[in-house]
Amino acid sequence: MILVVTTPLAFIFCQTPETLRLRNRSFDAYNKHFVIPPGWLPQPLFLGTTPPKNLRLTRFYRPEEKSQKGNTHVALAVYTNGTRENIGQKLNYPMIKGHYYTMDLWLAWSPFRTTIHPILHAGDSETDLQPVKLQVYGFQSEKDLSNSLLTETSVIHHREWRKYTLVWTSPGKFQYLYLVATWVGDGYYMGNLLLDNVSKIRVSFDPPDINGK
Repeated sequence: MILVVTTPLAFIFCQTPETLRLRNRSFDAYNKHFVIPPGWLPQPLFLGTTPPKNLRLTRFYRPEEKSQKGNTHVALAVYTNGTRENIGQKLNYPMIKGHYYTMDLWLAWSPFRTTIHPILHAGDSETDLQPVKLQVYGFQSEKDLSNSLLTETSVIHHREWRKYTLVWTSPGKFQYLYLVATWVGDGYYMGNLLLDNVSKIRVSFDPPDINGK
């Protein structure tokens, strides 16, 4: 007697993974020409009039600003012209209603941006930068501007690396995730944060116990 066990197709396709993968979670880059880390792309909606080709997000190892993991990290800045630097990517499975999503990442603040940047004034090699905060957005697709603010951090005002655990629920189906620097308060100013070592996104039906970790 041959016993055949079948699983309904609806069940197969409705299963939710325990984690959502992110590519290049420590923002590795092969050389200084990778100004945006491989596997990540900016969302133009937050850039205002700034072309994506003008972004210089990857920070390579320097003694005064060590990465939290490896030799590279990312700096996301905000500017007085309304530009909000950001990075994101397509998830291997969309975020949907009815689930909790948890992600760890390391953040710091640098009061100076020593890299010459096209958005800054020409020849201005050091610019005073104020603390900002990080927001997490979900987008339905790369070109569909339907989006939702999922969660945000407090103000990142510490120069040493600190680990943050972010938890959110999704109000709809979002295939893309973006990490976006933003101002504190209503006015525009020059500011930045440093980002490194992002974890996979953990998925659960119940609220995670982040204090018990």
